[in-house]
Amino acid sequence: MSFAIPAAGQEPEVSVPVSVIGDAAELMALVAELIDSSRDGVIRARIEALLEAKGAEPRPAADWMITSVRRLAREAGSILACEGISCDRGLARYWGG
Repeated sequence: MSFAIPAAGQEPEVSVPVSVIGDAAELMALVAELIDSSRDGVIRARIEALLEAKGAEPRPAADWMITSVRRLAREAGSILACEGISCDRGLARYWGG
């Protein structure tokens, strides 16, 4: 995937369907939980290996990725919460009972 990065303050605004924001928020929150629950560092090690294979310096790139996942999950969830929309619809279809 490639894309142009606009100059600071010149980011275009786009319209995104609520379902896309909801799915993104939910998935990023789950990934953040997965990272946080890995007490033995296995997941972080895999993230570092992936980013190193892409040519990045593994430790700072992993810090950036992990921090970004958490931040984006919070921001997307907050956007939906302001509108009174739940962001756990995707996972709900797999709940037992």
